[in-house]
Amino acid sequence: MRVKRPVSISIQISRVVVITAAIAVLLTMLVMVAVAAFLARSAAQQRANTIAELVAASADVPLVLKDAERGREALAALASSDAVLSARLVDASGSVLATLTHPGYGVSVRQMKSVGWMDQVSGAAEISARSPVVNRGDLLGYAEVTIREYYLSQALLWFVLSGSAVLASMMLIWAAIATPIGRMLTMPLTRFAEITRKVRDTQEFTHRVPPTRVLEVQRLSEDFNAMLQVIQRRTSEVEERNKELARMAFYDPLTGAANRVLLLDRITQMIDSHSRDARPFALIEFDLDDFKLLNDQLGHHVGDAFLKAMSHRCKSELRPTDTFARLGGDEFVALLPDVGTRADALTVAKKLAEAVHAANHVHTLPISCTASMGIGVYPEDGQSTNELMARVDAAMYEAKASGRNRIKYVHDVVNSEETSRGVTHEN
Repeated sequence: MRVKRPVSISIQISRVVVITAAIAVLLTMLVMVAVAAFLARSAAQQRANTIAELVAASADVPLVLKDAERGREALAALASSDAVLSARLVDASGSVLATLTHPGYGVSVRQMKSVGWMDQVSGAAEISARSPVVNRGDLLGYAEVTIREYYLSQALLWFVLSGSAVLASMMLIWAAIATPIGRMLTMPLTRFAEITRKVRDTQEFTHRVPPTRVLEVQRLSEDFNAMLQVIQRRTSEVEERNKELARMAFYDPLTGAANRVLLLDRITQMIDSHSRDARPFALIEFDLDDFKLLNDQLGHHVGDAFLKAMSHRCKSELRPTDTFARLGGDEFVALLPDVGTRADALTVAKKLAEAVHAANHVHTLPISCTASMGIGVYPEDGQSTNELMARVDAAMYEAKASGRNRIKYVHDVVNSEETSRGVTHEN
């Protein structure tokens, strides 16, 4: 089965416009031709009646005297027009007294061999009229006239030809302007389709169909815009919910710092990318000193306030590319990309220690929370995520065990362990 190709509404409207215009003009032409033919026949009939009456007015004497010669003279004088095909006088008994025939009238109209088609259409091929001849109330006979109105027929012919030319011209004009008219009428639907394609292609529901003066399309546009608004609102809600789920999955809900999952993932990514770009990074882990005492004496709400203030101050000391994470409880880690020396890491660690000390303003205890820190640098202090984390963690606990509020390098702790086992470390 052959599938028909789809046709745009603009083309369909153009076709309807052209066909409708053609039918309207054609019907108008037919009606005008019919009216013109009727008027032409009426005019011809009126003229035939007038000629017959004039002949009758001068035919009383010939009919009374039965004088055929005078009858022919009366006919010749009053019926000599080229439009008169024939004329005759008939007495009251029906006998023909005199007859006049036009020289060119040699073919019967009924044969329709020499009569033009326009004469046939107009009905003006042959018009007959009969007028009584009366003298002092007595009927003497009749004057009969048959005429043909060539000029009316020709005028009607020119009318039809000019009307056909007008019809052809109008068809050309309509064919030329039908397409723009179709596009103008379908413009609201075209804009509607453009918006639907944008929504489909971009998956953005902020687009809106512009208003239009076409009532049906305007109502459809309003419903479509309302639907887009609902979808946009639902999409925004889903996006916000997804962001909230992401925060819950990768960030600590109390401090807003990254959690262990996100931290380990970023460390792993940096280790994987080190083989390509050889970018080092440093890791600083610290544990809060005397934080348990703060929680026990003033309550968890004060402890939570301290953790929030401390986290905010620590993050303000770091770069946007750094990661500040809470491992749990009072243990925190700072991941520092592109920091490849222990001296640079130590500078950052001191700033974090100052930030921890500055957060003590949230409580009234005479003691101050401090931080015991461990510093490690990749790849010198560990070749994998677990190895590096374990060594930094060991360095942090070494700092805590050696008197708290101290900073230890993984390098120093490893060297100390190797020396205690009788292993010589080469710098």
